Amino acid sequence: MEKNHMRTVTIQRPVVDLKATGVQIKSLRIKSGYTVHDIQAVFGFEYPQAVYAWECGKSIPTIDNLLVLAHLFDVSVEEIVIQRMIEIEVSCVSNKIEKLCNKNCNDCKLRLSA
Repeated sequence: MEKNHMRTVTIQRPVVDLKATGVQIKSLRIKSGYTVHDIQAVFGFEYPQAVYAWECGKSIPTIDNLLVLAHLFDVSVEEIVIQRMIEIEVSCVSNKIEKLCNKNCNDCKLRLSA
C-alpha cells in the first residue's frame, strides 16, 4: 500500500472586497441620481446609517437588498459586488488532493494567507 505524504497546495479563492463594493454602491447610487435618504426610504430603514455602512465598506447588503439595489441601479448584482482573490494554503494527504474542494475532506487543514 502507498504511504501517505502531506503536501501543501496553494489555491485561489474569491472573497467580497467590502471597501471596493462600498465605493461601487456609492458610485452607482450617485450615477443613478439617488440620495442616501432615497435608498433609506426604499428599504424602510428608520435611519440612513445602514446605507452609509454599505458605502464605507463596514457591512454589505443582504442578498435580497443587493437584488433591490441592482434593480434600482439597472445593473446586475455582479456589477455591484466587487471581488478579489486570496490565496489559501491547503495541507493534505497526497491521495486526497482531488478532494480539496470537497467539504468532506476531513484530512485537509486550511490556512488563509490574504
